[in-house]
Amino acid sequence: MSKILLCFSSHLYIEDEFKLTSYYEGLISDLNKHSNEVLVCNTAEFLCKPWNGNNVESKIIDVVRLKQRIKSFNPELIISFNNSKLSFLESEFDCPIIIWQADSFEYYNDKDRLIKDPNRYLYFGLSEDDTPNLVNIGVNRKNIFCIKSGTSVIAEKIPKITNISFIGSNFIGTSKLYETLVTNGSRKAREAIKFLSENFYIEPRGYLKGIGLERISNILNTQDIASISSCQNRITTLNLMTEFGLDLYGTDSWIRTAAYYPGLALSYIQEQKYSLKHNQDIYNSSRLCLNVSHSQAVNAFPWRVMDIMASNGCLLSNYNKGLKCFLKKYVDIPMYKSCGEAHTLARKLLKDKIYRNELILSCQRCINENGRWKHRFAEIEQYTNIKLLNSENTEQKDEIYLTRDDFLSPYYSFYIKMIIGTARITPRSMHAIMYKIALSMGISIDYKTIKKVMEKQSV
Repeated sequence: MSKILLCFSSHLYIEDEFKLTSYYEGLISDLNKHSNEVLVCNTAEFLCKPWNGNNVESKIIDVVRLKQRIKSFNPELIISFNNSKLSFLESEFDCPIIIWQADSFEYYNDKDRLIKDPNRYLYFGLSEDDTPNLVNIGVNRKNIFCIKSGTSVIAEKIPKITNISFIGSNFIGTSKLYETLVTNGSRKAREAIKFLSENFYIEPRGYLKGIGLERISNILNTQDIASISSCQNRITTLNLMTEFGLDLYGTDSWIRTAAYYPGLALSYIQEQKYSLKHNQDIYNSSRLCLNVSHSQAVNAFPWRVMDIMASNGCLLSNYNKGLKCFLKKYVDIPMYKSCGEAHTLARKLLKDKIYRNELILSCQRCINENGRWKHRFAEIEQYTNIKLLNSENTEQKDEIYLTRDDFLSPYYSFYIKMIIGTARITPRSMHAIMYKIALSMGISIDYKTIKKVMEKQSV
């Protein structure tokens, strides 16, 4: 039995609390199943900016008590996804710290802290795409490991109720593209932006400078450019699937497509689906389960892919070299390279039940032999010498969740009432401006309060 502190940022906010996504729920469950003791820290509860930000706790958090709580747990291993974690872990604990990739290095939290002492950590990447970025900040290659994801989804024979399902976000493109095109809408500029949006790991500023378009990089940053093709590919591919019958799950941002893509808005299922059981049921009851990746997923593939492969749904994914390699011993799975090809493959797979079932069985075999969390735990043991694969027959301990409400500073009640009260009496359109003014005045607003306002909870 090992003691593991698991840190990640899960932003799904429902009924006035953050919920675990199915991925983290499955990982925690399997760690427990193998008789490990897990302390869970959703950094969305504690950090001001838990994703693509800095590891700084909100001022409403009593950091001293939080630190004491984790010291009493005394972790033997710390796992942090995207380097989103509490600020004091490095100084207080000598145990191994794994930085596990959820997104590319571009979106990691507190990159400056990594640069200061890059070899304090072990880096787990879903592919080698980010290895050059890590080496550039001084990480020794011996501390970089390519380790795939895992899944806890189980295949179940339940009635098929939909032809195609998709669970995911509606990527919103950047408004800065309009500003850029107004400033410079030449063919050269448009082709450069399109090229960069489809090649995530090419550094935009250097590329644009090399072709005399450096001014564009003063408007569009890497993340802005990445959003362009990610948004276009996802929304166009999904729109083509509506012809066959699409069930679309995610946030209500899908409803906002109604003016331009009414078919997508009509495909959106307005039910909160986020748990392992939710996702498992959706995939098992679908004939085809779609994957449309973000542009950062070049050789790495999204977590949903393994969930789909483990289920009784048939995976239909955009082309991914890493996925093709992962499945090499099992099946040559068809993958699309364009939205039109996705439409053609969907039609073919829906018509050919025998071929579809062959693909499903091959994917299931791949997962059961190489895609379960126990396979990842064996690799972690090898790299850290921390025992994770304990007997499943020993007594299991319940996971422990750190929650913000247990570590609030005394003045919190007045503080939060003031913020919520101000939000209640001002138009929603003014909230972003007020937030920026508050930051400029040194007023710290914690992430959970921001979510309460955004989701209209108590406002």
